[in-house]
Amino acid sequence: MRFLYLVALLVSWVGVLGLDRRFRLGVAGPGLVRALALTVPLFLAFDALGAARGWFRSDPALNSLIVWPGVPLEEPVLLGFLTLLAAAGHRVALRLLP
Repeated sequence: MRFLYLVALLVSWVGVLGLDRRFRLGVAGPGLVRALALTVPLFLAFDALGAARGWFRSDPALNSLIVWPGVPLEEPVLLGFLTLLAAAGHRVALRLLP
C-alpha cells in the first residue's frame, strides 16, 4: 500500500508521455528537461520550507520513503508530473486555439 501512490504517479507519467508521442505534441525533449530542472527544485524548496515550519508533514505509513522530514519521495515525482502535464496542456492549447 505504501508504494501505490508512487506507482500511480509513474503510470500517469507514462500515460502523458504516450499521449505526447501519439499526437506528436513535441513535449518530451530538451525543453521539458530544462523546465523540470527549473520547476522541481524551486517547488521542492517551498515544500521543504513548509515542512520545516510545520505547515504540513508526511506519514511514513502512507509514503514509500521520506526524503527529508515532511517531504516524501513522491513529491518530486508529482512536481515533475505537474510540469509535464502543464507543458502538454500548453502544446494542446496552441494547437486548438487559433
